Amino acid sequence: MPEIFITTLSNNVLALLQVLLIALTGAILVRKQIFKASDVKGLTLAIVNVFLPAMIFSKIIRSLNPSTFPMWWVLPLVGIGLIAIGIIFSLLFFIKDLSAKRSLLPLASMQNAGYLALPLGQAIYPEQFDLYALYTFLIIMGLNPILWSIGKYLNTGGHTFEFSWKIWITPPFIANILGISVVLLGFDHFIPKIALNAIELAGTATVPLANFILGAVLGGISLKVWPSFADTIRVIGIKFLVIPLAVFILMLLFNIKSSNALMSDVILIQAVSPPAIATLIQINNYGGDAQKSGSLMLISYAVCIVAIPVWMALWSIS
Repeated sequence: MPEIFITTLSNNVLALLQVLLIALTGAILVRKQIFKASDVKGLTLAIVNVFLPAMIFSKIIRSLNPSTFPMWWVLPLVGIGLIAIGIIFSLLFFIKDLSAKRSLLPLASMQNAGYLALPLGQAIYPEQFDLYALYTFLIIMGLNPILWSIGKYLNTGGHTFEFSWKIWITPPFIANILGISVVLLGFDHFIPKIALNAIELAGTATVPLANFILGAVLGGISLKVWPSFADTIRVIGIKFLVIPLAVFILMLLFNIKSSNALMSDVILIQAVSPPAIATLIQINNYGGDAQKSGSLMLISYAVCIVAIPVWMALWSIS
């Protein structure tokens, strides 16, 4: 077996375990009720409204260079494409009992684009993390509105689909648009260094807090009832086999790796990431089957410990 395969596999396993150890701390504190639901909600609000926007804005200002990366606008489309691939295959796999199983579609098709991907990227690519984070945020621009519109509709059992422009107007999305606009207009040179450094410092809290929140949310899931074997196999199969395989093949066809190896890694990590934590947040706020989604979420995060390193190792020898 090629040495690069083994090296990549071991590096990804160690990085993922490092990330999940912090998440495990959050889970234990929630299980022991040292950390309460209101505390988790407060930290989540702080991340979404303050720390994540600060990180997005500072990384874009520091890393986005349209002259060297003129195709930056493709990445939001990649985010849309990743979810589209997932939804199409989910519809095919669940077509016979779609009305009863529609809440499983987001679990199979919509990934954890930030809370896991960012800590993992910082562990695997510490020297390239600014660029890694930039690629991640541009992808999130495309998928987030779908997650909070179609995803919410499927998760919460709504009878009518509603799309509001308010879905787009979130602090992270505003930070994305503002950062890109500042760079494209050339105003980034006028931002005082002390101000940008302060924003960047605030943003550094995002990764450890997001990691902790990931574990805290998973720690609140009941372990008493588990999903059926058929449901589990379909969700796991789509999420960790079908979607990454389709993305793997597409990237080979378009020769993405040779043009931008880091970007190809980011896309593959997104493709094989476990379900979005926003799924449980939506269910808790708007209704839905928290037990079914939560138990499948736990299984998915256990599977990703193997799936992500294996796919990344296979990509390293492609």
